[in-house]
Amino acid sequence: MTSDMTLKEFVEQHSQERVAHMMGMTQGAISQMLRSKRSLFVAVDSDQPCGYRFYEIKALGKSRAA
Repeated sequence: MTSDMTLKEFVEQHSQERVAHMMGMTQGAISQMLRSKRSLFVAVDSDQPCGYRFYEIKALGKSRAA
């Protein structure tokens, strides 16, 4: 069982400012990420200084319409 959640869910539990601080980004960058259609996730990771790992899932190859 995994404890991964979307970035949106994580921000709902914390704040954009707190998450930005954890990621070493600005609150504005987090806001832009939330508005995007990117697949962004957060996982508990005790090896990371903040205790979480932030990652993105992307499709391989070209995704342009024919």
